[in-house]
Amino acid sequence: MASLVSRVLAFRRTEHFGRLWKYASVSIISTIVSQAVLFSTYHIWKVGSAMECNVIATAVASLPAYYLNRNWTWGKTGRSKVWREVVPFWTISFTAMVLSTAAVGVAAHNADRIASGSLARALIVNGANLLTYACIWTARYFLFNRFLFGARTQARAQEPSVELPGEISIPATADAGALEPGLSTLAASETIDPVADVL
Repeated sequence: MASLVSRVLAFRRTEHFGRLWKYASVSIISTIVSQAVLFSTYHIWKVGSAMECNVIATAVASLPAYYLNRNWTWGKTGRSKVWREVVPFWTISFTAMVLSTAAVGVAAHNADRIASGSLARALIVNGANLLTYACIWTARYFLFNRFLFGARTQARAQEPSVELPGEISIPATADAGALEPGLSTLAASETIDPVADVL
């Protein structure tokens, strides 16, 4: 028992725990926003069907969730990378939205059998949205950490790209005497075509 407590205390001091706590905090904020928008659009303002209101609520909550997770949870700065961050994030968010919208649609379709009042039906719809995101919460963290914002993605972004140029240019500031003996007589700004040399 003591070893378990010590492990828990040690885990609380790790960077991973801090990131997980921040992710949970962002999830709570996103949940409050999406639940408030869904309840308002469906029950109070009656903007459309439960499924339409769920799409609106998910879209509204996803925008601050992206920036909070990127900048605060994972501590990334600078401009967002479209193909490495933005597109994958919205793909994951769209998949979650489809799942939650389907659950909300089923809940709204069966709400009349369960409850008679409009408030009770709205709470059932909100509950379906909340349950769906609770089920996929861990999967979203894994995807964000491994493929979007985690340390591995930052390491990949810093790797130099390997290029195979058709020509090798010697900078004008290069010291001709520091070149190989066979090349020392060439002008420092001359361009060498390796294909032409072979031919």
